[in-house]
Amino acid sequence: MKTKLIIKGLSYALLSMGFASAAYAVPVDLNTWTAESYPAVNNFSSGTWTVSGSGSSVNQSVNGQPTFFYSDFNTFGSSFTGSIKVSGSDDDFIGFALGFNPGDTSNSSADYLLIDWKKGNQDFNFGAPSTTPGTTASAGLAVSRVTGIPTADEFWGHTDFVTHTGGGVSELQRAAMLGATGWTTGTTYDFTFDFGPNNLEVFVDGALELDIMGSFSDGRFGFYNFSQADVTYAGFKKEDGSFSVPEPSVLFLLTAGLVGISYSRRKKV
Repeated sequence: MKTKLIIKGLSYALLSMGFASAAYAVPVDLNTWTAESYPAVNNFSSGTWTVSGSGSSVNQSVNGQPTFFYSDFNTFGSSFTGSIKVSGSDDDFIGFALGFNPGDTSNSSADYLLIDWKKGNQDFNFGAPSTTPGTTASAGLAVSRVTGIPTADEFWGHTDFVTHTGGGVSELQRAAMLGATGWTTGTTYDFTFDFGPNNLEVFVDGALELDIMGSFSDGRFGFYNFSQADVTYAGFKKEDGSFSVPEPSVLFLLTAGLVGISYSRRKKV
């Protein structure tokens, strides 16, 4: 009888802390998000993010430096869905960040994942304050790891120059079907992200494009543009993901419950 009571009590506790059997997608209010850009280089200014009145969409209107618009919540154990559409005529980077933290654009210890998508292949060499050689940006969708404070050239070519010790961008994987295919102006793409401490899955229009494993840092979910204007992100929702992370208090309850069950059984012997 005591064993049943312990199990029943533990089940109620887990349910009350969010461990319900069903997860529901909740619309994200972009009015609570924050914009942040890397320092400007020659002819490339900071991004400008304008949120709609309803808070359901945001438009980035500047052709400038790497710029982010990030959430007020962390990402581990969550799944995100929403759309992206480019109305501008350029052919540069659009995308997302996972594990980004406030101030990472000037943080020498930054460590986050960047999912970016280039429309066309392009060589470019940025001016000051970027001190590294020019690089080639490849068309297609990819995921990279950003550490420290990369230069604009490192962002552009997914490069980590040995001569630049302040940071870099290391490409981890090209997309399964879109790895060499650029985005199309005027087309709406539906993205889904499922992120945990050791896993990331990215779906585009329902197809699994990126699937990596590793040891990742928690942080915010963000939108990303680099040298690309007129980009709109809309209709994003958040729900429990496949790679959940139990809270410390839940782990304590689980341990206490199992100990209680074991103790109860020993007393009956």
